[in-house]
Amino acid sequence: MSREEETIELVPARRRRSRAGCLGWVLLLLVLGAIAALVKYVHLPLRAEKAALEGQLRDAGEREKKLKKDLADAQAHAADVEAKQGELSGKLAETQAEREKLEGELKRVQDELSAILEPQIHAGNVRIKRVGRELVVDVSDQVLFDSGQAEVSEPGQKVLAQVAPSLLGLKGYTIEVAGHTDRARVVNPETRERFPTNWELSTARATNVVRFLEERGKVPGSRLEAAGFAEFRPVAGNATADDRAKNRRIELILIPASAPQN
Repeated sequence: MSREEETIELVPARRRRSRAGCLGWVLLLLVLGAIAALVKYVHLPLRAEKAALEGQLRDAGEREKKLKKDLADAQAHAADVEAKQGELSGKLAETQAEREKLEGELKRVQDELSAILEPQIHAGNVRIKRVGRELVVDVSDQVLFDSGQAEVSEPGQKVLAQVAPSLLGLKGYTIEVAGHTDRARVVNPETRERFPTNWELSTARATNVVRFLEERGKVPGSRLEAAGFAEFRPVAGNATADDRAKNRRIELILIPASAPQN
């Protein structure tokens, strides 16, 4: 075979190899492009979505923890409220029981004193009344004192001696003895020398009643109070003798030492 013939046969073989090489590179580029597209349009979005889902999962976990804490706090608060409600219910029942006991005790003493002082009550010289949680024994001055005097009279001592045992039995009460007068000025010179105004007279009378209850009635001094109000707390007018007589009085006010609050 001549050299020309050999050269003619080699050219097509080279061309075939060149075409095969180009086709390989094209295929490689296509594969790389497909891989790149797969990464860009599938893998990266999936990774981003995964990251987002993981973030949402973390947030959901944090919210769950917070909700559990809030629930625990709410349950603890509810238990605390329930305990306080139970405590308040107990105190309310206790207070109601104290009120009922107080009411029964005052009713008993009122009936007892009414029976003891019945003659004076019938004569209009003593009045017993309830004022809220207090019991007030209103005694006319003529029952306890001679006119213009502050010392307790003999008849007055007998009345207080009858009342003292009932007062002594009320260990949970303070007894306030309040002296009151009418608006008439002290005119007797001898009386005015001792009691220049109704302040001194009303206070001296209240003090002498307290002394009698403590010394003769054995009522503890720690449970007694004395106060004079002169003519400034009247229960009637001052135009008539009857009204003025009503204003001249001694009030024994029985006050619970620890009365339940409303």
